[in-house]
Amino acid sequence: MKSNYHFNRNQLLALASLILLSPAMQLFPHAAADYAHQAAPLGAPAAIPAMLIYLYFIAQFMDARREGEGLAELSIRCLGDKAGRITLFIMGAWLLLYSGFVLRVGADRLITTIYPYSTPGFFVIIMGLLCVIAVLGSARTIVRIAKIILPPVFGLIIFILLFAMFSISKENLLPITADDALPVLKSSLATVYVLSGILYFTAFFAAFTPKKEHTFRDYTIWMCAMVLFISCLCIAVVGSFGAELTINLAWPFFSLVRNLVFFHSLERIEALVVALWIFPDFLFVSLLMYSAQHCLRLALGEPAPAYSGEKLFSMEKRRWVIPICGAITILCGLLIGPDPISLDFWSRRIISVINLIFAFLLIPGIYCYGKIKKKL
Repeated sequence: MKSNYHFNRNQLLALASLILLSPAMQLFPHAAADYAHQAAPLGAPAAIPAMLIYLYFIAQFMDARREGEGLAELSIRCLGDKAGRITLFIMGAWLLLYSGFVLRVGADRLITTIYPYSTPGFFVIIMGLLCVIAVLGSARTIVRIAKIILPPVFGLIIFILLFAMFSISKENLLPITADDALPVLKSSLATVYVLSGILYFTAFFAAFTPKKEHTFRDYTIWMCAMVLFISCLCIAVVGSFGAELTINLAWPFFSLVRNLVFFHSLERIEALVVALWIFPDFLFVSLLMYSAQHCLRLALGEPAPAYSGEKLFSMEKRRWVIPICGAITILCGLLIGPDPISLDFWSRRIISVINLIFAFLLIPGIYCYGKIKKKL
C-alpha cells in the first residue's frame, strides 16, 4: 500500500467528529430528554466513566496492531484464518445494514424538515450512488473531505448554540434533585452507544494511519470534546423547548434553528443547516461502505484490499465487491423503516441493540481471544 494514501490519527478523529453528527442529531436531545427530562444535559457527562473504560480497551487494541493493520486485519490475526474470515463476513454484513440505516435516517430528516411531500427512495438512491463513487477511491479522500468540511459545520453549530442560549429558560432545566440520578444514568446509555460505535467504526480506518503513541490520551481528549458538544446541544434545545416538547419533536435541533432569529432580521435558515448535514451523512455512509468492502475483500482472500492507485472504475483485485456493497446499502435504505413508526422501531430495537453487541461483546471478544492465544 502506497504511503501517500495514509493519513494521521488527528485527521481520523476529525472524521469521527463529523460523522458523529448523524447519530447525535437523531438521538440528542430527544433520547436524553425522554429518560432524564430537565436533567437531560447531565446524561453525556454521566457516560464518561463507562466511556473511559471503553476507550482504554479500544486504545489497547489499536496499540497492539502492526503497521498497516486496522480492525479487520486485527480480527484475522486474533481469530485465525477460518474464524477470522467468517467474522469479517459478519462485520461486512453489519456495516452494510448500518450504512443503509444511515441513508434512510438522512432521507427522513430531509423529508421532515424541507421536503414534506417527498419519498425517501430518491434521496437514498442518489446519496448511495455518490458514496459508491467515493468508496471506489481511497480512504484518504474521505478523510480529507471531512477535514475540509469540519470547520464550517462545527462553526455553524457553535454559532447557533450561542444564539440559542439567549432563549433558554431555567425553569426548563431546573430543579435537578437526587431522584434524577437513575434517569440520568439511563440517558447516558445513548451517549455510550453513539461514542463507542463511532470509535470502532473508525478503527477499520486505522489501517491507513501510522502507529503512534498516546492513543488513550488522544481518544480521551476527543471524547471529552464530544461530551461537551452533546451537553451544550441538550442545554440549548431542552432549555428552549422544555423536556416534554423536545420528546415530541422529530428533529429537535432543526426545530430550534427554525425558531431562532439572528440579529433581529435573519431567520428561517434551517434549509441551509439541514443541507449541511448531507456531508456528515455522505461521509458516514462512505466510511461504513468502505470498511464493509474492505472486510469482505479481505475475507475473500484479497491480500491488499486497500486502494493503491487503481483506476476509478477498475474491477481488479476483487473491486467488483464495491458496487455490490453499494447496491446492498441502497436496498437496505429502501427497505428499512418505510414509515416513521417502523423507522423508530428499527432505531431503538434493532440497530441500537446490534451496535451495542458489536461494541461490547464481539470486538472485546476478539481482543480477549487474541490475548489468550498470545497473538497480540
